[in-house]
Amino acid sequence: MKLSPRGSYNQFVNKKFNVSFESPQSGWMSMRLRAGGESLVAVMSHAPYESLHDLIRGLTALLADGGAGFTVKWNAEPDEYDFEFETRGGEVELRIVHYTGHRRALDSRSVVLTFRGPRAEVCQPFWRELKRLRDRRETDVFEQNWRRAFPEEELQEFTQALKAHRNG
Repeated sequence: MKLSPRGSYNQFVNKKFNVSFESPQSGWMSMRLRAGGESLVAVMSHAPYESLHDLIRGLTALLADGGAGFTVKWNAEPDEYDFEFETRGGEVELRIVHYTGHRRALDSRSVVLTFRGPRAEVCQPFWRELKRLRDRRETDVFEQNWRRAFPEEELQEFTQALKAHRNG
């Protein structure tokens, strides 16, 4: 699905946003994101990007200092995805962009999911699922199966930023 960068506001609002991360296996992790009738199911690689760390750091910045936005690159070999977070006033717009190949050619770029909402409404589903992933890390043998350490410190900072944002 391709959307124009100037899509109408109504195409973004009144969507429920859900995030789900499956247990990692052999350096791969399935994720599912849903916003209204749009969904993305993809299996992402642990390499070459620090995607999980970058996601948590970026979401923390959005909450803590009103960050201007950020992009997280994910590798799905041979395809790639960008999770583009852009602030618009008090809201955040998330666009998930799919590239058919690692070269990231602009003519292979298509937007596959969009969601816009208040900062907490965008960040909370990610936080809930990251917390669940952390809670399962011993059972999942996370570090062995994801081939990277769980970003515990970053998740603690994200948790504090979310609490401060809610209370603030």
